[in-house]
Amino acid sequence: MQPKDTLSVTDNRTSRSYEIPIVSNTVKATDFKWISSANEFIGKNAIDRHTNGLKIMDPGFQNTAVAESDITYIRDGVKGTIQYRDYSLDELVEGHDFEDVSHLLIWGRLPSPQEKLDYRLKLATKADPPQCVIDTIKCFPRETPYHLLLVAGLSAWGATDPTSIPIYMGKELYLGKMDAVDEGVRRTIGASMTVIALINCHYRGVAFTPPDATAPMAENILIMMGIIDPITGQPDPKMVRILNALWIVYADHEMTNSTAASMLVGSGLADPMTCVNAAACALSGPLHGGAIDLAYKMFARIGSKENVPQAIQDVKESKFRLFGYGHRIYKTVDPRVKHLKKALEELWENADADPHVSVAMEIERLASQDDYFRSRNLNVNADLYGCFVFSSMGFQPDIITALMLAARVSGILAHWREQMGKPATLWRPLQIFTRAKL
Repeated sequence: MQPKDTLSVTDNRTSRSYEIPIVSNTVKATDFKWISSANEFIGKNAIDRHTNGLKIMDPGFQNTAVAESDITYIRDGVKGTIQYRDYSLDELVEGHDFEDVSHLLIWGRLPSPQEKLDYRLKLATKADPPQCVIDTIKCFPRETPYHLLLVAGLSAWGATDPTSIPIYMGKELYLGKMDAVDEGVRRTIGASMTVIALINCHYRGVAFTPPDATAPMAENILIMMGIIDPITGQPDPKMVRILNALWIVYADHEMTNSTAASMLVGSGLADPMTCVNAAACALSGPLHGGAIDLAYKMFARIGSKENVPQAIQDVKESKFRLFGYGHRIYKTVDPRVKHLKKALEELWENADADPHVSVAMEIERLASQDDYFRSRNLNVNADLYGCFVFSSMGFQPDIITALMLAARVSGILAHWREQMGKPATLWRPLQIFTRAKL
């Protein structure tokens, strides 16, 4: 007999059976609304289904897909590979510029040489900061965490053109309107790059330099930050090349916490800068992008590689949280790590001067041999070495996560653009009320 692509469910409360379709190894949660403990079959009335239908509890979305996408695929967490559209991450890191990957993620294909030049020019045109943005960032104390400055800077930028904001215009501006979406994407990428550069200038007390309309994106952010050779007036080519590779590695990572936050806001049909601000706030959390900052500070607390064995023991006794190890998706080594290690090797003269690098390497060496970590499939992730690559390039810890976000904005906006090309669906999760009902 030919197998059916269905799930057979018997509700033992009522002895009723149900056939639920399986498509792409997935069932729709809404199909479970038809299952009820009521004496009669649940009707077609939406209120009845909402009140009496079976709900699915999944704290943290551990096994719940919230969207269909053809942008990024984390190909089986056990194998540990990443695919952007039709290309492997490895292929893109080895042979392409970040603009290629940004274009690929957002528009679904690699750009032609002329399209790449046009893309650079359009982004540089969008990257000239309004004075109110500069003033906004300067009014904050220099020790302010980057995400607060980014939200303030992008909000000030968005305020310079209220016609891009749906509630100001009194109508929906982006859903299905792909020309407006593309304009919003370019404006938001240009603004995000510039605001991050302005934040670093503010932290360091250096002057902001306007972008070069012909320069690649990785080179341009260094120009804007003033990280240039005093003789040539240009950034170090090696630094540009490594930053380009890092940005490709960090450009997207499927439905992350920050991407989901941006899409939650996007489902309400907000403008793209507001969606990126939501992502920036989510990224700052210690369990997400903030783990990069915490990993670096953790290495400082451990102090030296001689203290690593005790730190490992404290982890096993739940006395200490180890950042840089383990991942929600990967059950093997994070596939991004090899690219980070390669970059670190190129910067070894600088990296070796950082005493925290030896701490990270000793953590990986001991944990990879320890049954506690091996039995739990806990492996090194991108946070363990990512911070050192940036610090070895001369960046201070306070700007590292922002630099990663500069790359991730392209991935976030790729998902937002995909969302705007589909019918509107407001994300509104349910909850289970635990008190007695009146």
